[in-house]
Amino acid sequence: MTVKLSAALPKEFDANGMERLHAQLVQHPERRHLVVMVIDTAKKQIDYTAGGEVTPVAGVLFIEPIRDADDVEVVTEIMARVRAERTGDGTLEFDFGVGDPFADTMQRMRDEGITFTVNGGDDAS
Repeated sequence: MTVKLSAALPKEFDANGMERLHAQLVQHPERRHLVVMVIDTAKKQIDYTAGGEVTPVAGVLFIEPIRDADDVEVVTEIMARVRAERTGDGTLEFDFGVGDPFADTMQRMRDEGITFTVNGGDDAS
């Protein structure tokens, strides 16, 4: 069984938060990003040469990037658990490759009260 995903994103501003990733997608195309979507069935395709096999095409109703490091952690933990249940693989420590490890480390250091000096005295925290 196959499910396809429509390439069209919502045109309404309040349903599509992807513009928040524009600069990151252009400047760092190698990075992965986490998004959460709400979908429905946009259409169904019927392949009569395959005995009338029906393939649903999911349409994106809402899409939002998850950028906060704590939120990314929560969502990837949920994804790992659901993936493990679906695949029967008990490995919950799956690396989805999202987030910026350097930025995450910097944020953790700031959270611990560590400050940074840039250009001879300007606080960069």
